Amino acid sequence: MRRVCLLAAGAVLLAANSSYAQFTATIAGGPHDLSNGSAVRNSNATINGQTCVYCHVPHGGSTNQPLWNRSNPTGASYQVYTSSTSKTVATGSAVAAGISGACMSCHDGTIAMDVLTNVNGIAFGTAPTGGSVAFTAGPNRKATYTNGTGGTANVMSGGLPFIGADLRNDHPVAVVYQTALSADPTHYTAITQSGARIYVNGAGGQLPLFGTSTATATVECASCHDAHNNSLNGTNGGFLRQANTGSQMCKACHNK
Repeated sequence: MRRVCLLAAGAVLLAANSSYAQFTATIAGGPHDLSNGSAVRNSNATINGQTCVYCHVPHGGSTNQPLWNRSNPTGASYQVYTSSTSKTVATGSAVAAGISGACMSCHDGTIAMDVLTNVNGIAFGTAPTGGSVAFTAGPNRKATYTNGTGGTANVMSGGLPFIGADLRNDHPVAVVYQTALSADPTHYTAITQSGARIYVNGAGGQLPLFGTSTATATVECASCHDAHNNSLNGTNGGFLRQANTGSQMCKACHNK
């Protein structure tokens, strides 16, 4: 009996360790791990190899996003997507103020990637001039970074995943989904709300919308991308929430 219990306990530990490894691998060592990831490598002893601190901080973070450790851009220079068939159009300030603004605080190239608000409980500085830490470009980087110290160094400036301030060639974000749905109900999928979760259902699964009600919920970068998982189900990459085989992710919202 004792041996059976030990074997069972070993199996539980093995499963737990396997699950833990899969969980940590989604950030640690990946593109969003700026302590040791593919983009840039930190050499500041104050940070000391921390992984989460480049986006989140346990104390003193912003309440705009969950314990956010960066300043969102202003969006003043954003050129937003619009077309002759647009049912709803965002503003640059709305993009910057929401979930997408958190992503753009690195990806639009207006704030250095090493500018943080709070490190180890101490106010570290604010964008665009304070709080910089020492970075060097990693060997597998895909974008262009100006290395060095100071608020103007380490700004993403070219190549993917750089997006820039011209958003006219990108899927619109910070747009109210219900506005488009009401204007063209045959083209868009209905919204579902379950508790605090608001989403659309597609062939590949749920895609989240962001807000407190179906009337105000918006499409954001995080509707299609999960910043904490670069390999959802081990296959997608690009931080996609689901595979887009046969345009199934597009069809989650668009009835085509």
